[in-house]
Amino acid sequence: MTAPSPAIPVVVIGGYLGAGKTTLVNHLLRTGTGLRTLVLVNDFGAVAVDAELIEADEGEVLTLVNGCVCCSLSSPLAETFETIRAMRPPPELVVLETSGVADPAPVAHHAMTPGFRLDGVVVVADAATVRRRAADELVGRTVLRQLAAADLVVVNRVDLATPAQLAGLGSWLDEVAPGTDRVLTEHGRVPPEAVIGAGGGAPALSTEALPVHDRWIWNPGRPVDRGELEAVLDALPSSVVRVKGIVALTDEPTRRTVVQRVGRWRTMAPGRPWEVGEAPRSSLVVLGLPGSVDPQNLGRMFDPAAAAPTPTPGGGPRNGDRQPPRPRGSGPLPVWECAPWDSNPEPAD
Repeated sequence: MTAPSPAIPVVVIGGYLGAGKTTLVNHLLRTGTGLRTLVLVNDFGAVAVDAELIEADEGEVLTLVNGCVCCSLSSPLAETFETIRAMRPPPELVVLETSGVADPAPVAHHAMTPGFRLDGVVVVADAATVRRRAADELVGRTVLRQLAAADLVVVNRVDLATPAQLAGLGSWLDEVAPGTDRVLTEHGRVPPEAVIGAGGGAPALSTEALPVHDRWIWNPGRPVDRGELEAVLDALPSSVVRVKGIVALTDEPTRRTVVQRVGRWRTMAPGRPWEVGEAPRSSLVVLGLPGSVDPQNLGRMFDPAAAAPTPTPGGGPRNGDRQPPRPRGSGPLPVWECAPWDSNPEPAD
């Protein structure tokens, strides 16, 4: 008689926008978990930006495109777990990175399905901003729900926090997430053994709806000027809480550039080279507080950063020129997309 396969452990990684969830996942992959690891990414935008940022050299990435894994237990995430369970060979560990506006508790309950077990809920918090976000009338409930669901709180970016921001942070976390372990770090550098096996039982579920953050996606279809884009990122209003994506810069034509902006902090870092035959592309996702994003205003800000197209005979548009943006509410967006375990997905930065 064949012994039943052991349950696959699932680590859920949550935290508010820009806290450093992807940085933590990349650190785990670079450091090595010692297990055949499959990463699930829940992208907030209509393009798989988060999957592009995952460094999946040793693991596989299943991209959950535009899914809201925080919504209900009947979501397509259940179907994704069915797909994982049928993989041969199966993964030995599943790391599920939720979107920055997700409640990790409902996600954790999916790990209770047959063939899986919840290994822990890890919530990443930005040391400099977590208390301010938690007190915000628009997003405070989201932040507090995330922290309450945690078995381990990773207090990230302590190097960027002031002494005043760090003062009293521990006692505050004791109040909002009592009994929860925590570790202070920078750049998501946490030993894998601290993340794997961090917890046990699934957190309690809440029926209270969380506010929906605004999003806007910029796909210019042309190379982007570095200086112009930097000026735009610096000029964005405070209601924009996150910008992330990849761009093809005019002064860096052979490789992608990874763009990140959290609050007033931003980086534009070299990514991996474009593959042979791969058309360079740019895609940025802008995330804002509920009711704060004006697509027309953002278009007016970002579009000048795209290099002017080369005129074509007859004056018509050439391939790759920017097309009119997809109107919000113009129809359903794609939901969950899965790549089979034995596929060879493009490694991402």
